[in-house]
Amino acid sequence: MTELVYHNPADRTGISPFDRVIREITDDEEVLIACPYISPDYLQEITEQTNEWFLLTDVGEWLSIHGQTNREAIQEFLIEHQDHVRHVTNLHAKVVVGGDRALIGSANFTKKGLTGRTEMSVLLDEQDTIDELTEWFETLWSIYDPPEVDRVEEYIESASTTPSPAQNQSSISFSSGESPGTASLSELQRDTEVVDVEHEGSHAELVQRVSKAPSPEWIYSYFKLVDGVLSETGLTNDDPRLLMSIPQAGTLPVTVNNRYVLVAFRGEPSRTEFILPSTEKSKPYIEQADYTGRFDSIYDEDESDRPWFVGFDGIPNRIVDEEFRKIWLSAVDKELKRAEKAPQRRYHEPVVYHVARDRGYREKVICEAFEQD
Repeated sequence: MTELVYHNPADRTGISPFDRVIREITDDEEVLIACPYISPDYLQEITEQTNEWFLLTDVGEWLSIHGQTNREAIQEFLIEHQDHVRHVTNLHAKVVVGGDRALIGSANFTKKGLTGRTEMSVLLDEQDTIDELTEWFETLWSIYDPPEVDRVEEYIESASTTPSPAQNQSSISFSSGESPGTASLSELQRDTEVVDVEHEGSHAELVQRVSKAPSPEWIYSYFKLVDGVLSETGLTNDDPRLLMSIPQAGTLPVTVNNRYVLVAFRGEPSRTEFILPSTEKSKPYIEQADYTGRFDSIYDEDESDRPWFVGFDGIPNRIVDEEFRKIWLSAVDKELKRAEKAPQRRYHEPVVYHVARDRGYREKVICEAFEQD
């Protein structure tokens, strides 16, 4: 039998149907749980009523959605139950298997996921399906490693206090065993367009440069920032003001006319540098920066108007809140208006533009760089 589990679309009050089913499945059973986003108190309640339990989760993602108190609770939980947990990078499944029933769906095992979002799950009791789910779980369990609990504290200390996957990131990553690789789409036309014969050499150089990043998560975050600034400014691959190159110096910069507006790998491997205007609004971020400097004057620029370049160690987007983004983009916009062409435009590499703008190509490059394919 298959049963859909969901809130009444017109009335979400009353006991959560997801919570009701999860508690029924897990009551006095051996339980298999897979979920990246979980409330630690809810997990504690569920596991206490089981006969035995095992958990697959992505520890970095799990920590990223919580504030300080819950992060510490997760840390304590992992220390106490390390042998019952496996860290699975990029896990997104939400599954509970117990006895002769299983729940599969979209809802995270958090208060908001179980009670406040429009979600859909499926309750199953066919034995063949239960057996297949169990085999899927056990295979993942055999591939991946227990969480590195000593790194959880490092993560907590280096992460933002904001409970958000986008902002509450850390430079600390977690190893999870040998990666099973990445699947392909039926057609990779966009990749083919970028990695043609003309660009094979540049592609190889880009992969080599990306491999210098601290982790796949780190470089993915950097490319998301690049994608954001290109999207906000409307800069296209053929815009003569834009220069995206792979310099011999080992950096990975975005240049607008004569100045870097964003650059990775200059100085520390985990450092990201941004251009900021010389204004009062920039001062708090300049004071927080791990590295600061100022550009030389150009275009008869007044000495006091010289912009800053500020560097932050850790995950590239950790400092980029809404206010920072506005200030940063105002400096980028100013550079856009200074000239009509970047002096070194001949060194522009289309593959660098495409790795930022094309998610499929981005994932291809990162997988090759970290030998995940």
